[in-house]
Amino acid sequence: MSQKIDLTTLNPEQLQAVKQQFDQELNHFTQSLQALIVAKNKFSECVNDVTTISSEENKSQKLLIPASASLYIPGQIKDNQMFMVDIGTGYYVEKNAEEAVAFYKQKIEKLDRESVQIQNIIKEKTQSSMAIESQIRQAAIREHEASKKKVPAAQ
Repeated sequence: MSQKIDLTTLNPEQLQAVKQQFDQELNHFTQSLQALIVAKNKFSECVNDVTTISSEENKSQKLLIPASASLYIPGQIKDNQMFMVDIGTGYYVEKNAEEAVAFYKQKIEKLDRESVQIQNIIKEKTQSSMAIESQIRQAAIREHEASKKKVPAAQ
């Protein structure tokens, strides 16, 4: 639940502190959105890989299996219709090509929904940050005008 603050009652220093907090939150949500996009792209690659490998022409395809970052072992696809799918936290489940694609597409849809939610939050935080910035400018103008009135005009 968000707390409503009347920005007109805050002095410039308080406004600056509130703006800094909003900017930190905005940065956090932007980074979260980028992480979701990276994850979505990885799941999309998985869908493409499963679709490619499960095609008929790749039934007994030869390939190189990574043993380390710079060492590969020659291999051959044994069954191009069964896949080990990482379902999270190091657990793998064997799924056929259709189930694997459906699993990854479900993950992509979930990330899409979460991305929309975060984009809406980012939009809201950006608007709030701009409103705070406007109040900072207005408060600075008010302080400047108030300081002019305190100094008597030189004659």
